[in-house]
Amino acid sequence: MSITSLVPKKPPGFCGHLGVAVGRATTVNGGPDRPWDPPWCTSARPWPVETVLREGPDLPVVAADNGSGARAIVGHLDPLQRDALSPPWWRTARRRCALGLVAALLGLGGRAESRASAAKPIATMPVDEVRPGMKGTAYTVFSGTEPEPFAIEIIDVIPAYLPRQDLILFRALDPRLEHSGIVAGMSGSPIYIGDKLLGALAYGWRSNKDPIGGITPIANMLEIDKLPYRPEVVPGAVSRRARHGSAAWADEILGLGRSPLPPRQRANERPEAVGLEPLGVPLSVGGLGPAATGYISEALGLQPARGGGGQARRRPDNAGPAAKTWRPGDSVSVVLASGDSSVAPNGTVTWVGGATGQRMLAFGHPMSSLGPTNLPIADAQVHVIIPSRSRSIKLSSPRQVRGTMIQDRQPAIALRTSITAPTIPVMTTVVSGERRLDSRSYNHRIASSAAVTPDVLATLLIDALDEAAPDGVACTAVVQHDLAVTTSRGPRTVRLREETFFPRGIVPAAVARHRAIVLLGALMDNDLEIAQVRGVSQRATVQYGTPVERIEEVRLTSGEVRPGELVELAIVLRKPLGGTRTQAVKLRIPSDAADETVVVEVVGGDGARPYRPRPKTLDDLIDTIETTYPERSIVATVYRESEGLSTPQGLLSDLPDSVLETLTTRGATSKDIRFKNMSRRVIATPTLIAGKHRLKLDVLERRLID
Repeated sequence: MSITSLVPKKPPGFCGHLGVAVGRATTVNGGPDRPWDPPWCTSARPWPVETVLREGPDLPVVAADNGSGARAIVGHLDPLQRDALSPPWWRTARRRCALGLVAALLGLGGRAESRASAAKPIATMPVDEVRPGMKGTAYTVFSGTEPEPFAIEIIDVIPAYLPRQDLILFRALDPRLEHSGIVAGMSGSPIYIGDKLLGALAYGWRSNKDPIGGITPIANMLEIDKLPYRPEVVPGAVSRRARHGSAAWADEILGLGRSPLPPRQRANERPEAVGLEPLGVPLSVGGLGPAATGYISEALGLQPARGGGGQARRRPDNAGPAAKTWRPGDSVSVVLASGDSSVAPNGTVTWVGGATGQRMLAFGHPMSSLGPTNLPIADAQVHVIIPSRSRSIKLSSPRQVRGTMIQDRQPAIALRTSITAPTIPVMTTVVSGERRLDSRSYNHRIASSAAVTPDVLATLLIDALDEAAPDGVACTAVVQHDLAVTTSRGPRTVRLREETFFPRGIVPAAVARHRAIVLLGALMDNDLEIAQVRGVSQRATVQYGTPVERIEEVRLTSGEVRPGELVELAIVLRKPLGGTRTQAVKLRIPSDAADETVVVEVVGGDGARPYRPRPKTLDDLIDTIETTYPERSIVATVYRESEGLSTPQGLLSDLPDSVLETLTTRGATSKDIRFKNMSRRVIATPTLIAGKHRLKLDVLERRLID
């Protein structure tokens, strides 16, 4: 008898506990449109009956009545078919559920005991037991939220592929993967040989004709599960690497010494000796425009995948445990930003352990090699797999925040559902240059991590500015940041205002260099203390036009230059649409500069560097970053050729070279900073000032008084 001869028109479900097909009931659970959930089946996971029919179309069946008029159609599978369809983490409960089935269907003893003893740990297969030709089953989410099985065959084992880590080669036998190849987002998909967990699908080739990939052995992954949660080293330990861009500028201006090591290479920058490489982690981005998406994917070194946004919701602090029961093969996302838009790298859960299933391992390779981390995780929904000649990719969206990623290591990432990761609330308001468009506000929560938080905050600002001024025309962006932070002295709010001119539309890299972004990175990564960032508010106003003048020439209009006297400079400014104007500035020459050469430097306010003592506390550092000059100003500076020294004790000016060399700190990366002894004058202007000019003046002897 065929199972197809007894099933109703609507397809039955599949009970994973028993490896059997279950029909639909007409009198239970609301009628024929809902599957019958037998009382002996604790799994609310219906599996499509088409899978059963495909694997074994001619199976013996029995029809049973549980005494209430509800008939169940049960098809028994042979052991091989049952193993191919039934996930291994359910097999340990098969005997207990079978007894419950008999009691439920025959009415013996009423409802079976629903509380089962804790399942035994899943057995694992060591690499030395692996042989070519072995058949196995992998689980991953192809669409939706339910893991689906697909068959694999072992090819061989590559010993010592990585330090103290072998690699197992396999071939996928599923027609879906014959078409798509190994898919980015499958990283972490568990692979079983019989009832034993072998490891995680984690490696593959680009542009490969056959679905051949690599498996990270589960033994290497389980070593990461042993590592502890280390909140004392996050959101960021002090970096001992050189830093790029605005961070490097901050190191110099603030005296945050760094060793001259090269910056860490991102995953996409590392040369591959062979074509086999980690599948990569798709960066699911939702609710962001192209400019912001391009920036964050480049900053993190991950492949962007435009999924859905705004779904990753954070549980209230007083909420109970999540209803989600994690299973190997589930889709999981690391949530870097959630709210009105989302940024969430995505992969697959490999292993679930712990007394309550609170410990998990995923990916089978690192996300960003961050080491100890404190980043939120969420379950995810897979929308579709996009086939590609280079590498196919999963499109996914994060759902509910349900735990924390505590380790990001070579063999795996370690997750804990029992730990709640801290996040930073961010409100972004943008006022467009078009008067007809209303201002818009966006609310997000972003991960608190020195490695990712500044880039994520910059991404949200880039997206807001790009929405307000999407066209490539000249515009000015005025951004005000309010950062609520807590230092050892207590809470304080730091307000920073910055005005930037963009000649041909918003430039993401320039936005990411805003002082507030630099400060946020310094708060989380400095030699003094790690501040608590309680929240960020950023308001951006975009104005069309070209309110910029460029310094074209600086000349001395007075005659002689003598100590203690005023000299007059003529600063010629070039207007945006042609023509010039001259700004007169008077400066006083130092009274003790007789027979010396002084330098006059003229620059716009945003290009003048304030000189302050090296910070001794984090609050000193914040005060230094707050000390800036208005962008709409000219800063004229007179300084000598001799240098001073900025030390933690204060500013030492005009030192002889011998004294300067003696006082300069040696043998340490944390150095005192040299500076020029100077006097300054700030002149307000109606426009932004671009350019920098220097003029050397020979100072005569002091004028004799008759």
